[in-house]
Amino acid sequence: MREALLKYDFTNKGLNIGDYIQSLAAKQFLNDQSPVLISREALNEYDGEQVKLIMNGWFLMKGENFPPSNKITPLLVSHHINKLVHSHFKKEEVINFYKENEPVGCRDYFTVDFLESLGVKCYYTGCLTLTLSEKYSSNEKNDNIYFVDPRYKRSRGLLGQLTRLFLLVTKFNTISTIRSRYIRSNNKKSWKKTIDFYRSFSQIFEDEVLKKAIYIKHYMPADKFNNDDEIYSFGEELLRKYASAKYVVTSRIHCALPSLSLGTPTLYIDIPNDHDISSCRLNGIKELFHIIHTNGTKLSSDLLKNGEKFNLKSTFTNKEDFKIIKDNIKKTVLDFIKK
Repeated sequence: MREALLKYDFTNKGLNIGDYIQSLAAKQFLNDQSPVLISREALNEYDGEQVKLIMNGWFLMKGENFPPSNKITPLLVSHHINKLVHSHFKKEEVINFYKENEPVGCRDYFTVDFLESLGVKCYYTGCLTLTLSEKYSSNEKNDNIYFVDPRYKRSRGLLGQLTRLFLLVTKFNTISTIRSRYIRSNNKKSWKKTIDFYRSFSQIFEDEVLKKAIYIKHYMPADKFNNDDEIYSFGEELLRKYASAKYVVTSRIHCALPSLSLGTPTLYIDIPNDHDISSCRLNGIKELFHIIHTNGTKLSSDLLKNGEKFNLKSTFTNKEDFKIIKDNIKKTVLDFIKK
């Protein structure tokens, strides 16, 4: 039986490289290094030869395109059912699909609770990206510090405007340097965004860190790539960067989870009261990280004592809770591939 791999649809607005990193986590276990590529949003339309498919990650943007074709033999592991599609996934045909393929391995406890409410046998697995060290780990570390899509609360109102003006006057050289690396844009809004970023993260990072950090986006313009192979190659390039980094700061779970697996010290930026479409993914995931807490416009970290900031020489180690989760997922996937 051939093996298949998920690919992802994207619009003119762009694509999330984190989706492809999830597929790279699955691909590292496949025997077929040129697997059949099937769109996550069109699993119901597949009509080729019988294939086995690891169905990890977010399901689904288009709930009406589920369940998958019966020509797909699935492994439901690290599986997340988003709140967006709950109404569709309560339909009999979808419930029957899950019952035919139970027990379902769930990436988070939100998905566990949902499937249990439908009478489906399921269990918590965590995320398959915790296994990426199987292929992408590196013993060579450098001094690179990566900020990957760092989210923060923006200053608003008159006080926010006055704060921006004060920082622009007193910290112009620092903010200008960060802007050239962080925003890479010459419009007026780029100054505003950079100042707000600096106001937030300078609370817990020394200026030298913010000036020398490498800034990366996981949400990419669609026209940056010509085909899926280029996207997968770019994802692999990012993983190798994270594997050799000094540490990583991110609000993207598919940067934080791989970095954790790769042995790179990782700080995850938690946004309280985030939209529930996003926050529903995190129960069972964010507990694995050291957290940067954002309370309004104030940032803090349990790794810092009062008045301390992360600097170019800062070192810390990750929590190790994920290692048992990683081993269990690996065994589940290998057993499926060997069948």
